[in-house]
Amino acid sequence: MHRHGTVFEELAVEVMAQLPTDEARREVLDLVELVRTDPRAWPDVRDAGSVEEIREAFGARCWIQYMPHAGAIEVREIGWAD
Repeated sequence: MHRHGTVFEELAVEVMAQLPTDEARREVLDLVELVRTDPRAWPDVRDAGSVEEIREAFGARCWIQYMPHAGAIEVREIGWAD
């Protein structure tokens, strides 16, 4: 578990550690926080099929794959473009 209801999968943790700068890590964390606090990122509770859906979000130089569930988002993958 990270902060504020965010879980990072092992691969995502490894990618975070390999990002080139603290600024790059901050950009990824800002995108994660944006997704976590955006109600549109969460599945509609009436639509049970979307609960386990992997979703993507994109920043200026990064992207994440995540799955919202159980009051948290699970960050499954992180990508970075120089």
